[in-house]
Amino acid sequence: MNSSDTPLVSVIMPVYNGEQYLAQAIESILSQSYSRLELLVLDNGSSDNTARIVADYAQRDRRIRPLWEPVPLGYGGEVASNIAARQATGTFIAKLDADDIARPDRLAKQVAFLQANPDVFLVGSNLELIDSHGHITGIRTYPLIHEAIFNEFYLRFPIANPSVMYRNVLKEDLYVIRFSHFNDYYSLFLLINSGLRMQNLPECLTAYRIHNTNTVFTNLRVKWRSNVAIKESFIHDFGYVAPLSQRIKIAAITHIINLLPERILIKSMNKARQLIKA
Repeated sequence: MNSSDTPLVSVIMPVYNGEQYLAQAIESILSQSYSRLELLVLDNGSSDNTARIVADYAQRDRRIRPLWEPVPLGYGGEVASNIAARQATGTFIAKLDADDIARPDRLAKQVAFLQANPDVFLVGSNLELIDSHGHITGIRTYPLIHEAIFNEFYLRFPIANPSVMYRNVLKEDLYVIRFSHFNDYYSLFLLINSGLRMQNLPECLTAYRIHNTNTVFTNLRVKWRSNVAIKESFIHDFGYVAPLSQRIKIAAITHIINLLPERILIKSMNKARQLIKA
């Protein structure tokens, strides 16, 4: 079997103070059934034992390429992801967050899909939801085909960013940094709106960990305002036509978030996710 049959996959994993779950994330990549990979772990200015964990694994497995930035770069890891992706040498680039877990056949299934569908730029998957102990608490599903993904972009982010694999063909960074939060959401819209095709696989190929230190669960009101600003940019900057039903749902959620105290917004956010099936 030659390299065209098994192209190199570059997995990028930005991490900031991720000592609690980092080893599990790294192990999930090293134990993939698809072994022709490089793992670029970018330590984003951590002050805990992250650097030591990465160094220990790099000594044991030459597929790991440690990268380091002296100070945190912010923006939810998107700047760090851009830096790592610039150094990726693979035909395909896969993303995994340092507190999540890739299922053993994730890379194999996504490589096979992209090889069989040369017109598709990016493929994601459904998510398994796990808690801080790794116990499965549910699943999160996404639209599968390109057209359905595009049609849901105002309502929610219809692609799970920690699950994506894409072709290493971009001349610019994947993530465009324009907003204070959720530039992954904005950036993938720019790409799909430009005509690049995207799909999701129906399997849960990544386990997304929900725990107390998830950054998505902090400063909820500020982050929701950023989310809404991105949605409005789709309409005003790019002429995206959002269905009236989606706009009503987002307006209702915005009203709830503006009305309730910050301390109970997490429960409200989970109810909102159920409402829009996010």
